[in-house]
Amino acid sequence: MTTQTRPAHFDIERVIRPNILALHPYRCARDDYTSGILLDANENALGHSISASEDSTTTSQLNGNSPVEIDVILGLDLHRYPDPSHPKIKERITEIRGLPGPDHVFLGVGSDEIIDLLMRVCVAPGREKILITPPTYGMYSVCAQVNDVGIVKVNLELTAEGGEGGEKGRFSVRVDEVRLNHCSWA
Repeated sequence: MTTQTRPAHFDIERVIRPNILALHPYRCARDDYTSGILLDANENALGHSISASEDSTTTSQLNGNSPVEIDVILGLDLHRYPDPSHPKIKERITEIRGLPGPDHVFLGVGSDEIIDLLMRVCVAPGREKILITPPTYGMYSVCAQVNDVGIVKVNLELTAEGGEGGEKGRFSVRVDEVRLNHCSWA
């Protein structure tokens, strides 16, 4: 018996732009090698540039923060890039959240990067639009503008009177306005 990992009506290939689906994944040396210095990634074969001290108890103050023992820093692989797929972090998140596996974890550098990536992958520039529901996070509009994606704004219902859901739908979407604006989409 197979476990369904997404709703039966959801087809990811209908969401992603065709030119993105046609891309071949980028491969780097780290995909094929787990040890050695990767010169294609500009890793320094001579090690990091922090000079060793004569006194192993020497401390330094970095960026105005608390003193740090230099030997602790010298023990780090600062001349190497971390694994870009972050398997250890994904494994730990999988354990903590009780997910089926690390392939269910997506990491980004904050929500701004993920919002931008989703727009670039899923929304056709100059042809398609996104729905934003003010008051909302400002990066939706910024990323839409940067990616040449149109915007349809429909304010959220901020009172419980006009809402539709639990607690009479406070902060719910004004569905009728979305339907009206939908006619002018793409």
